[in-house]
Amino acid sequence: MSEPLAGAGHEQTVAARAARWQPACLATFMSAFVAAVVTALNTGVDAQLPARWLRAWAVAWPAAVTAAYACRPLAARCARGLARIATRG
Repeated sequence: MSEPLAGAGHEQTVAARAARWQPACLATFMSAFVAAVVTALNTGVDAQLPARWLRAWAVAWPAAVTAAYACRPLAARCARGLARIATRG
């Protein structure tokens, strides 16, 4: 078994991998939350809500993850532009 890596190089590798996974994680959490809210608003809260929510999320999740990666460059440009505007004196 190989020894665990240590040091700055390993931390950079971990940070780079985390950055690649971040859109998928964010899309997962956001799609779950939005699917729950929209499902509850549209169909009401009852004993069947978890099943309806899971079906809605099963449709929303792949679309959300695909959109997160497809829109990542645009989102980065928008964030940089907003940051520039916000830091103008």
